[in-house]
Amino acid sequence: MTQQQRPASGFTLIEIAASLMILAVLAAIVVPLATSLMDGQRAYTAEDDLAKIYTAIVGNPAQNTYGYLGDVGCYPASILDLVQQPGSFPAGCTSAGWNGPYLSNPRIDTGVIYDSFGGPIEYFSANPAVFPAAAADQLALISRGPDRGSTNPATANSGNGNPNVAGSFTGVLPSSASYSAGSGNADNVVYPHFADNTSLVNYQSLGKLNVNISNYDDGSGAVMPACPNYYDLTITSVPRGTVEAWVNYTAGGASFDLLQGLYLVKVFVAGAGTPTWQEQVAIVPGTLTTRNITLSGINSSLAGTSTVNIYNTTGATVTIYAGSSSKGTAATGAVPPTSTFTINRCMRVLIVNSSNVVIDSFIEPATSATNRRYPAAAACTAGTYSATTFANQTYNTVAIYDDGLLVGTVGKRGNKRQKSITGIRVGDVLTFKDQTNTAATSNPVGPYTVPSGACTVVQF
Repeated sequence: MTQQQRPASGFTLIEIAASLMILAVLAAIVVPLATSLMDGQRAYTAEDDLAKIYTAIVGNPAQNTYGYLGDVGCYPASILDLVQQPGSFPAGCTSAGWNGPYLSNPRIDTGVIYDSFGGPIEYFSANPAVFPAAAADQLALISRGPDRGSTNPATANSGNGNPNVAGSFTGVLPSSASYSAGSGNADNVVYPHFADNTSLVNYQSLGKLNVNISNYDDGSGAVMPACPNYYDLTITSVPRGTVEAWVNYTAGGASFDLLQGLYLVKVFVAGAGTPTWQEQVAIVPGTLTTRNITLSGINSSLAGTSTVNIYNTTGATVTIYAGSSSKGTAATGAVPPTSTFTINRCMRVLIVNSSNVVIDSFIEPATSATNRRYPAAAACTAGTYSATTFANQTYNTVAIYDDGLLVGTVGKRGNKRQKSITGIRVGDVLTFKDQTNTAATSNPVGPYTVPSGACTVVQF
């Protein structure tokens, strides 16, 4: 066959059809796989974005950062507040602490932050329980995923509210075990992973600070717990510049529940303008921080005097010792106080019963009289609350004084805004001061004598 007689080269119809079939099969496999890979990558990106927003709100205390919450003193109303300073802040928070922007390069369009799927990010921050009940803070961030669906009907720039705003959140709550089963929620990307463990939506924003002050007493030549009411102690937020607590110090009473962040703690001789001791302290959420301080300058043998009123209904005489010297005895009696003694301020006092057993030991305060009851009347037991339960929604910190001596504090935040204080008994007189060291308004009104019988909760 000559060259001119050979058939033209090319594909037959069968070959072309086979090729198209192979391409179709490959497309059916590869396109969904590519789409799945893209969605997976977007999901990783979305989770990373949510984690960054979460950290912007609460910081990373392990790295000594405390986020918007630690700086401003409350959670942002909208996650857009992390990027631009809001025009107003809730009560108890301050613009002075805002140190943003807390986020870098968020996806913002017409004032709304979006996720990598193109949907608006949902922000959940629950309102606290109805006062006086206290509940844990709750915080979650949600991407609506590939389908951009959610049980939360809020839609950016619509009449349903802005999903970036915590107050717009409705639908199935992240704290519900049925969240993932909600219509549109199955493919949502959430942070933290509360869909697997609903308790992860809870956030503990508070840490505890205990301050223990001791004195070297030149009069006795010994180190003793600090003289009650000789010192004032203040705690000021470093970023906000607000005084969070102010107490007239008594050993054992200076325990504070503080919002995470940096604080300046100062100790003053009462009435002095210059601190005797100060230190910047980092409060880490869920962690106890303790400062043990030993100060000099006390000489109880040269100090002025105050009085000790003994309420003795034990049925037997007790003896009072100031230092190593007996100040006399207090007979038992039906109508207290049965005896009053003059004692040097800041001196250790021992109360000894008729069997020569010490039944009480205390440091005489630097101010005011001291009331001591033997035996101490039992606290009331009836009712829902104990007389030693306090709830605060008004003041940064309320200092609680029992017969003039600090026995504890109660803040107004989270699951510590209601607390009980042990050691308070029927007949004790309670007074209350706020963070400015002035009388705090309470219900029942202070000074409040703890009654027998029915109990109540003291509210501020």
